Amino acid sequence: MDNLECKIELIRRELLKTAEERGLSSKETVNLSVELDHLLNDYSYDEKSMNGKHSIHERRTSENNKKFG
Repeated sequence: MDNLECKIELIRRELLKTAEERGLSSKETVNLSVELDHLLNDYSYDEKSMNGKHSIHERRTSENNKKFG
């Protein structure tokens, strides 16, 4: 399992635990859900672009580096 898959699984478990303990509409649950969505989008994009292109995470990092020095 690669790093992104591990991160997805970790956030998924944390999301389920938080939702059970604090409810689906708690701020923490919603934030974890948004984070999981982003990770899943990255994973989906990476799976589609396995032909050697940079992952969306790498592109975001590169774009942020350009913006912030």
